[in-house]
Amino acid sequence: MKFNRFNFLVIARILVLCANFIAIAFLIQQTQLAYTVGLLVVLALIQVIDLLWYVNSAQRDLAKFLFAIKYDDYSVNFADKKLNKQFSNLSQAFQDIIDKLRFARIEKESQLQLFKTLLEKLAIGVLVFDTETKTIAIMNNSASKLLNMPNPKYWDRLKKREPNFASVAESLEFGGRKLATLEEQGMKKELSVDVSFVKIANTRYSVIAFQDIRDEIEQKEVEAWHKLIRILTHEIMNSITPVSSLSETMMTMLQQNHKPISARDLDDETVEDLVLAVNTINKRSNGMLEFVDDYRKLTRLPAPNFELTRINEIFTDILSLNKAEIDNRNILAEIKNDSQHINVKCDKKLIEQIIINLFSNSFYALKNTKNPTIKMVAEATDKRIFIHFSDNGSGIEKEKLQRIFIPFYTTKQRGSGIGLSLSKNIMQMHQGTLSVVSNPDVETTFTLNFPNHAFQDS
Repeated sequence: MKFNRFNFLVIARILVLCANFIAIAFLIQQTQLAYTVGLLVVLALIQVIDLLWYVNSAQRDLAKFLFAIKYDDYSVNFADKKLNKQFSNLSQAFQDIIDKLRFARIEKESQLQLFKTLLEKLAIGVLVFDTETKTIAIMNNSASKLLNMPNPKYWDRLKKREPNFASVAESLEFGGRKLATLEEQGMKKELSVDVSFVKIANTRYSVIAFQDIRDEIEQKEVEAWHKLIRILTHEIMNSITPVSSLSETMMTMLQQNHKPISARDLDDETVEDLVLAVNTINKRSNGMLEFVDDYRKLTRLPAPNFELTRINEIFTDILSLNKAEIDNRNILAEIKNDSQHINVKCDKKLIEQIIINLFSNSFYALKNTKNPTIKMVAEATDKRIFIHFSDNGSGIEKEKLQRIFIPFYTTKQRGSGIGLSLSKNIMQMHQGTLSVVSNPDVETTFTLNFPNHAFQDS
């Protein structure tokens, strides 16, 4: 109905215009009516212009609508139409769309403002920059305070100001977490730097979250010292108590009325007791020396000598080293073929030391196992390399899993308790981790997790 009215009004305008042209043609013959003819010509021009404006009114509204969309200008209004009432439905549709877009924009801006407010309230520093253009997109107040600098526009400017922080962040090219030390006016900050990456609209961003964990580190250090002191005290007391007791017994045997007795007063039984006491003291002293030597090994690891090493080569060397023990125990040792072409950047000797220790633990766990099996598997992703070492031995009970990496804690009757602690420290030196999953009497798997530097170098 609305568009029928439009057609009617267009036809009416055309008919009036045609009538005007006929009148002009008729009056041209009447030379005395020249002014009337001129007036009709002007009127005809006005009618033509009115007709064109009338016909193009919908096109103008459409263009107005499209420009509003293009330039995010939602202040335009299509609701108030004094003319062209036949297009009220179309105008109302335009207005509804504009209102929805305006509401969506307001909602989006509200969410963005909420996000910015929450970001500024975080105690953790957050910094986001474009990895290609090196422009910093986001840097919250906590980040500015931790780095003690206003929001820079470019990463290179921040890098000049805080080279240590930037170096640590850039070293995590595959993501991950690392510590960075900042020094400012004699005060040190220990920052835990966590780097991840996200791709939005074909732009790759580096997201860096960091916080000062100095107080936490100091608290952990105190707890570690207390734990170490308890362990040392326990071990020392275990060795010193019998030595002290035996020494006192020997003194009693060698004195009478607080005076030393002569050698001829010693009978054979007393000499045997003295020899037994001395032997016991010697054993406890040697045990104490072994404990101190184990502690020294744990605290004096050599700096790793990194080189690109084929994992299958490590597996083969370790199997050759343990072949006699494997054969004697009738153990089936397997290497998965996926490891043949995987390389890892590591200190080969230190990693072999970890696997040798795992073999030793497996030999102990497989003592009473039927069909004993040891499996070594390697797998790689773009970011990480994994070495899985498994056996089907007695395994580790759930309540003991969290303690097996504590120095001097052992589940063996004669274990030193430093093997797994030493192995975990070695993996930390490789920027990796050592973890364990155990299903007793089914399968226990230790996993060595490395960063895949080889992938980046290839």
